[in-house]
Amino acid sequence: MTLTIKPASRNGNGTAHPSIDWPTNGWPSSTPEAQGLFSATLAKTFEVFHNQGVHSVAVVRNGVLVAEAYESQVSAHAVQDMKSVTKSIVSALFGIALAEGHLKSPEQRLASFFPQLEQDPIKSKIRLKHLLNMTSGLDWDNVNEQSSTEMMHSDNWVDYILNRPGLHEPGNVFNYSNGDAHLISAVLQLATGESMLDFAKKRLFTPLGITQVSWNDDPQGRTIGAWALALTLGDMAKLGYLFLKNGQWAGQTIVPEAWIRTAVTKRVFLNYSNGTQGGYGYYWWSKPLAPGLVRGSRKPIDVHYASGSGGRRIFYVPDLELVVAMTANSADVDMPENLLNHVVQAIRGNKPLSPNSEASAQLERAIRFFEAGE
Repeated sequence: MTLTIKPASRNGNGTAHPSIDWPTNGWPSSTPEAQGLFSATLAKTFEVFHNQGVHSVAVVRNGVLVAEAYESQVSAHAVQDMKSVTKSIVSALFGIALAEGHLKSPEQRLASFFPQLEQDPIKSKIRLKHLLNMTSGLDWDNVNEQSSTEMMHSDNWVDYILNRPGLHEPGNVFNYSNGDAHLISAVLQLATGESMLDFAKKRLFTPLGITQVSWNDDPQGRTIGAWALALTLGDMAKLGYLFLKNGQWAGQTIVPEAWIRTAVTKRVFLNYSNGTQGGYGYYWWSKPLAPGLVRGSRKPIDVHYASGSGGRRIFYVPDLELVVAMTANSADVDMPENLLNHVVQAIRGNKPLSPNSEASAQLERAIRFFEAGE
C-alpha cells in the first residue's frame, strides 16, 4: 500500500484537521506528522506485529487516515469477519431503535416479547439491559463454545436460548453469552418489524457510506446478533469514528449521544492481568491506557473498544481523537492492546509535527514489509 498524501487544514490552535470532514465516501488521508504522530514509531508498530497474526490495521487521527496495512491475503476492498465486534454494532442499533420509539427502555422485560417466560420465576425477571451487559442469568457454557455450538446445531436458535435454565437472578452474575446477544436481535426484529440487517442498512450503514456488508441469519431468518457481520477495515474504522463523534455524522444524529454514553458506561467491572481495571457496558468494553503511555499526560485516558475473537478490534480514544481498527487471528489475547499501545506511543501531541522524509520512508518500507509477509 502507498500512502496517499492530502493537505490538512489547521484551525486556530494549530490542530490539524482533514480537508474532507467526513469519510462517507472514503477516508481522507495525510502524513502521520500532520496529525501529530511520528512515522518512525508507527513503522516500528508494523515491524513488530507483522508476524503476530495481524491481518490488517488502520490508524485514524483527527478524522483522517494516517496509516494502514494489509497482509498479502487481505484486500482493503474485501469484507472481513469481525466475530464478536458484531455485538457492539448491535448495541448501536438498539440505541437507534430506542430513539425511534420501537423500544421503550432497556428496563423492558424480555417476557414482554416472549410471553412464555412469564411463568418462570427467574426468567420472567430478565430485562433487556441484562441481555446487553451479559447478566441475564441464563445458563451458557463457554467452555469450548459448548452452548454456542449446540445453538448452531438446533432447529431454532431463539427457542434453544429461551429454554436454557435460569441459574442466577438477572443482574447479579456476568457470564459472556452469545445467547444473550442473539436474543437482542430477535427483540429488535419483533420491535421494528424488519430484520436487524435491513434496519441497519437504512439507519446505520447507508448514512455512513457502508455498502459492502455480509451478515448471516439463523434458521428463522433472524440476523445473528452475536457474530457473523463482515465489513471492510475502512468501514470498521467508520463505526469507531461514529462513536468517537458521539453518534454524529455529517450533520446528522445517527446514534443518540446519550446512548453512546450509556453503551460505554461500565456496568460490569473486570480486573485484567496487567493490573488495570476495566469493564463492560452494553456490548462495549472500556479500560484506561497504562499510566505514562501518553507523553505529557498524567490523567487516566479511557479506551473504548469492540472486541472479537482472534484479535478483531475497533478501538477509539476520545481524549486522543484516535481510532484504530484491526483484524487478526491470534491466540494472544493481549496482542491487540499491545498494538494499540505502540500506536499511542507514536503520538507526540495535538499539533502537527515538522515533516520528516526519513521517518516517512521508514513507514513506507514497514508497510511494504508487512504486506509482503516476510
